[in-house]
Amino acid sequence: MDPFENQEHIYSISELNDEVASTLTQAFGVIWVEAEISNLMKSAAGHVYFSLKDESASVRCAMFRMQNQSLDFSLKDGMQILARAKVGLYKQRGEFQLIIEYAEESGEGLLRQRFELLKQKLQKEGLFDERHKKSLPEIPESIGLVTSPQAAALQDILKTIKRRYPLVKVVLYPTPVQGNDATEKIASAIDIANLREECDVIIIARGGGSLEDLWCFNEELVARSIFKSKIPIVSGVGHETDFTIADLVADLRAATPTAAAEIALPSTSEIMDQLNRIIFDMNQSTDRTISDFKHQLKSASLRMRATHPKSKLQLNMQRLDHMNEKIEQLPLAQLNQLGNTLKVYFSKLLISNPNIDIETNRENLLRKNTALSNAMMALIGNKKNQFNLLTAQLDGASPLQALNRGYALITTEDDRSIKSVKKIKKGASVKTKLSDGFFISKVEKIDSD
Repeated sequence: MDPFENQEHIYSISELNDEVASTLTQAFGVIWVEAEISNLMKSAAGHVYFSLKDESASVRCAMFRMQNQSLDFSLKDGMQILARAKVGLYKQRGEFQLIIEYAEESGEGLLRQRFELLKQKLQKEGLFDERHKKSLPEIPESIGLVTSPQAAALQDILKTIKRRYPLVKVVLYPTPVQGNDATEKIASAIDIANLREECDVIIIARGGGSLEDLWCFNEELVARSIFKSKIPIVSGVGHETDFTIADLVADLRAATPTAAAEIALPSTSEIMDQLNRIIFDMNQSTDRTISDFKHQLKSASLRMRATHPKSKLQLNMQRLDHMNEKIEQLPLAQLNQLGNTLKVYFSKLLISNPNIDIETNRENLLRKNTALSNAMMALIGNKKNQFNLLTAQLDGASPLQALNRGYALITTEDDRSIKSVKKIKKGASVKTKLSDGFFISKVEKIDSD
């Protein structure tokens, strides 16, 4: 039998190496490998050649000048590295090799790889989506701190709270922020804060450190506790350049613990400015309302005066005086002529006997006068009712009226409002404000609906 009978193509060595190189590249693409460097050699052109080995095998590697110069450390024999590489073949000698694109020292490199894998996983599940982010309260009554009591971050946060908004209640959920048990305890602290429902916002805080130091904030358990929290969470872990999985899941990320406190709390001066603006706007609105009422009353008064019977009587009297003046100024001849005319008219009046018409007109005049008076009194009464209604509305809007009616305002001793019995503890002292003063009392029993 001819050994070449079923051979479709006879490869040259070059063709074979090309096919193998292409197959290796397509099959593996870019991979990560962790191993020890040996037989390191640097060429005059700046390229680096070495082997990567473990206990039972090794592979030749090449790292070209541009990739080598981008490293922030020097490759050495015996160094354990994590490398990203393309699988290939050195065609001239048919040797299997790795082309190194990136390398970092083992340890932190593995952590970074774990970070990226978890980041991709949680991102696909939607834990970083903005639609899940909760808004922070504008003025929180209490703030929870998940951090170590010994951490410098805690002192930084407390100083910021004292400076910015000292009225807020601080609840500490102590937990280690580094070490083997830190992950479970951080997650547990977040769960406890949600179970107790005693704070309006939570700050997770820790100072800066290495990736390994901050690793508990890159664990899946902590990430899922943050995500399921019903209370808004601000992440203030590390320094500005540090970035953790907790930062991505949290409702808001702050560059530092101090910045977290700045974000979570309002400024007392800003609140006072806002209150002053509100008071100013209310005063302006009240002044405008009163001015409008005064204008309406003045207009109504002018209209009443214009339609009053006394005004019409005064007008007719002025007309009569004017006619008398004209008569006095007429010559005697004209007076005689007018006298004759009057006599003629008088004779006609006697003939037509107008007494009946006069009496009828007098009754009509009296009826119209009565109707006019009634209409004027009704109009005045209606305007008075409108004025009294508006005055009552203004009085009802005053917060002092509620106190005058027997209502009371209950606050803490430092004048913080109490909106729910859940915010009061047995034995606590509360301040009760009445219309003429206040008194302090002690809570002996709490009963909720």
